[in-house]
Amino acid sequence: MAYTHSKTASSRKSGLLLAFLCTSLTIGGAIGLAIGSSTNLPAHSQTDPLVEPMRRMPAESVIQFIRQDVQKRFGVKNVRVVTFSEQNWPDGCLGLPRGKEGCTAQIVPGWRITVSDRMQSWTYRTDRTGPNVRLENPDRVGLPQEVARRLIQQVARDTKILPSQLRITAIKAHDFGGCMDLQGPNEPCTANIIRGRKAIVTSPTQSYVYHVADRIVQNKIASGAKRSIQVSFVPFGSIGSVDANVVFQSSTSGDIAGNMVRITLTSDGKLTRYQSSPTARFAPVVIKTLTPAQLNAFKQVLETQRFPHFSGLTYLTSAALADYPTTTYQDRYSSMQFVDLDKKALPRSLQQLIVRWENLIKP
Repeated sequence: MAYTHSKTASSRKSGLLLAFLCTSLTIGGAIGLAIGSSTNLPAHSQTDPLVEPMRRMPAESVIQFIRQDVQKRFGVKNVRVVTFSEQNWPDGCLGLPRGKEGCTAQIVPGWRITVSDRMQSWTYRTDRTGPNVRLENPDRVGLPQEVARRLIQQVARDTKILPSQLRITAIKAHDFGGCMDLQGPNEPCTANIIRGRKAIVTSPTQSYVYHVADRIVQNKIASGAKRSIQVSFVPFGSIGSVDANVVFQSSTSGDIAGNMVRITLTSDGKLTRYQSSPTARFAPVVIKTLTPAQLNAFKQVLETQRFPHFSGLTYLTSAALADYPTTTYQDRYSSMQFVDLDKKALPRSLQQLIVRWENLIKP
């Protein structure tokens, strides 16, 4: 099944991007958020050089609804507000429908609020008064306090950055293979499953991806995005599987017109372009056919750049708010997304893969 991404997904970009802009916690220092607009910045974090004050704050009743939900979900009793911003949500579900839930179509004024227990943070969307409270990432997992400390300490050792300048910005439960999913080409790994978490840790200049279990290991291939890039585990739209004969596929979609271009490389060496818009669908066009040597050379590129190490990651810039197209890269087992407006800010290995793919698909 090919990758699908409609104009509806494009219209959800602003809501989805909100999930990536929040810095979750600081170990040993002030807690704050680094974003571009001063209208979204917290009032109390003026000791953090990345944060500026904000004038208004939600009613206490709104905060209380959030505190109750955090305690119910995560067993955390004491949290305080670290960031907040007024928002106009697109529907009665605040842009976060649950399953097949029906949502009223009217615009709902409300808040986007992040609360923290000084070790972890949670971001909520609410209506104006608070009864309608929705966690942005309902599958979010907690990180025990001791594990959070160990992670920050390990990142500090690896990067030579002070712990107070590091923030854990995203966490996702994950089952790793024997090499913590970080094996190199032809590297043997045991078949046992290791239950753990993937984590994104941000410094003042760039982001780092870590795999956390009994060991804490940096995913060096996926790390290194500059501060202008927001790194997250949350995808845009729906990402379907690819056909068994697809070696690699790129899909670019989500512009304001709702256009989509998908290019697939199949095991017979054919590069085929599929194009559609909300009002038209064009016949597939074979761009060219690679020789067996060319096909094997590109497979080697995927191994050298270790494409699976990017699996499940999304690299964004603020351009996504303006409906700048999002690109999805896929093979049979992995998928990742990025906005290519600021390619030089992406991890080096991803930059190199983009160049090789773009050169390959030229007519």
